[in-house]
Amino acid sequence: MNLVDLLEKRGIEYRKTNNPSEILISCTSGQHVDKSPSLSFNLEKEMFHCWSCGFGGGTTKFLASIGETVILDFDSKHPYMLKKLKQKLEAKMELNTVQLPDDRQIFVEEFKGIDIKVLKEFNTFTTSKMGLLDYVCIPVYQFGKIKFIEGRSIKNLANQSKYNRQPKNAVVSDCLFPIDKIKNTNYVILVEGIFDMLNMWQLGYTNTLCIFGASNFSKKKLEMIDRLGVTRVDIMMDPDNAGQMAATKIANALDTKNIFSRIIKLPDGVDPGELTQRQAENCLR
Repeated sequence: MNLVDLLEKRGIEYRKTNNPSEILISCTSGQHVDKSPSLSFNLEKEMFHCWSCGFGGGTTKFLASIGETVILDFDSKHPYMLKKLKQKLEAKMELNTVQLPDDRQIFVEEFKGIDIKVLKEFNTFTTSKMGLLDYVCIPVYQFGKIKFIEGRSIKNLANQSKYNRQPKNAVVSDCLFPIDKIKNTNYVILVEGIFDMLNMWQLGYTNTLCIFGASNFSKKKLEMIDRLGVTRVDIMMDPDNAGQMAATKIANALDTKNIFSRIIKLPDGVDPGELTQRQAENCLR
């Protein structure tokens, strides 16, 4: 048995941090109430420390603090916790296998106010296949696998859909993009659309995640945010009624996991994809 298995057996909640070898647990010293977990356990070093009260030590001392005397197995050669987390998430999420078209060409122009550097960072391309002709295409990855390709119309023709997702039956209920690129998941910003996210990244907010539509914040996404160790969320939905109703719903959902959130008020008629640097700074101040 390992520590994670033991915690789950005992019903003790834990959270992942941006360090794949570390988890957070509510302090077991008995010296203080710890609603926001402050005890850090390093799975590789087999050491723990509470950043609130200073309680710390090795595995044996931690086990004694929860009334256990079992011997645990640790994996010191691999980032254990991240591996465990991915296995759990992948077991619950059906990740689509999507092949990128072999005729794709890197998109090398500014598009929808997003500069070439940012579009290149997200591997934006064009293709004549998969029904994506005349679309700017962004491959949506999650945990190293392509979930789907999100296409945005270039010419805005009357007989052409603005967005074209391939495959069309792609599931977005378990997708937060680009979670793979975020270096520190303690604090994230949630926006509705992929170009909202791209604009925020362009402005320097590289902790922004797209939920793919105001109505697409699901229990799976809430669970993912919780398991990734997010402790603070800024909710930046569109300023219309649908967006603000969704923001309130998301805030209530986050509250059930004791995740602090703010609903960010945007200037009238301005979506996150249209914010200027100064507007974004004022909104998030």
